[in-house]
Amino acid sequence: MVRSQAPVPEGIKRSIASGRYSEAADALRNLVQREPSVAVLVALADMNFQLGDLTEAKENALKAVAADPREHTARVLLARVRAALDERDAALADFRAALELARPQTAPANGGPIAVPAHQALHNLEQLIYLEQVDNLAPGTLLPVAAALRDVAQRKLNQMLDDAGSEIPTIPMGGQYGRMMADPPFVMHDEPLPAVCLNRRDDWSDVVQAFRGEGKGIACVDHLLTPEALAQLQRFCLRSTVWRRSYPTGYLGANPESGFFSPLLLQIAGELRQALPELLGEHHLNYWWSFVCQHQRPGIDIHADQSDISLNFWITPDQANLQPGGGGLDVWDVAAPDDWTFDDYNRGERDIHAYLQQRGARQTSIAYAENRGLVFRGSIFHQTAALRFAEGFENRRRNVTMLFRRTRS
Repeated sequence: MVRSQAPVPEGIKRSIASGRYSEAADALRNLVQREPSVAVLVALADMNFQLGDLTEAKENALKAVAADPREHTARVLLARVRAALDERDAALADFRAALELARPQTAPANGGPIAVPAHQALHNLEQLIYLEQVDNLAPGTLLPVAAALRDVAQRKLNQMLDDAGSEIPTIPMGGQYGRMMADPPFVMHDEPLPAVCLNRRDDWSDVVQAFRGEGKGIACVDHLLTPEALAQLQRFCLRSTVWRRSYPTGYLGANPESGFFSPLLLQIAGELRQALPELLGEHHLNYWWSFVCQHQRPGIDIHADQSDISLNFWITPDQANLQPGGGGLDVWDVAAPDDWTFDDYNRGERDIHAYLQQRGARQTSIAYAENRGLVFRGSIFHQTAALRFAEGFENRRRNVTMLFRRTRS
């Protein structure tokens, strides 16, 4: 029985932060034998997961959840492990349970204002208006404020974003109207799975050949999803209020913890693994997310993924892209060094550019296209290309990313 409240020792935390996962896992195993605690079990399960030891990861995550069923981190980790093991129904149930644990924490104490970046407030405002329109709800059903005041708010927020520099200001949102714009009612769109998610191709070998050959670790797949799957994913993204993580330069993120999970997403990952056994047959789905960009703001800066192979695909209709040939992904032909940590290759922009220059890296720009997927080595450096999309909630640039890691057990 787990009775200890012992935290993870600082020395082990440093090993984890430095990417020394095997070292950390060995130390955590010894600690679990002497003084097991929920925190230690979660940390060990996470190290197991990062190392691809899925069986041990599930065992330790289950122990952590059994010891404290209300521990959010443990529940999320168990859900991710189950998704990796292709236990889809159980994974979705655990993600829903984790969401129930997290949602009450978003309400502000004493009904006070919520500080929210201007681009997030604008997105939430536009999404609530969109949901009223698309579901034929009476104006004011989700956003109880007069249309004239909505128009004023949209103009002011757009002007604030136009005037913003490299970082977007945060504003306090108070009162019923303001708090709803900061923390909108939670909605997750749901509908039955389509029969098939990936478009049928005569042969996926050309994707493998491009990845291993001249593509140097990157392959482009046009018309990735069937029309039915693409339309369903678009509806899920437009109708689900899961866009809860804001980034300073002006884009928003949704991840499984905030509600970006569905049978459709897990089915897409499963079908891709079946279609590309030469690349993904020994890999599991490790994590996934989606980003939605503010129309004229920059997207994701240069970085590498914590994955062996990544899938990045775009779902906004092509007519929203005002610069055809642009708005996609810039990719370099150099990977992050093995001894760099997650922070090094995700937040060290200056060092990354210096390293690329030192290595004589070459950049390739891949144009945006609706339903275009890119399969690439996650460790190569990449960033969102310069973009210019039309105004309007439905026209925002949306991409989905899935990370695949090698499985050991």
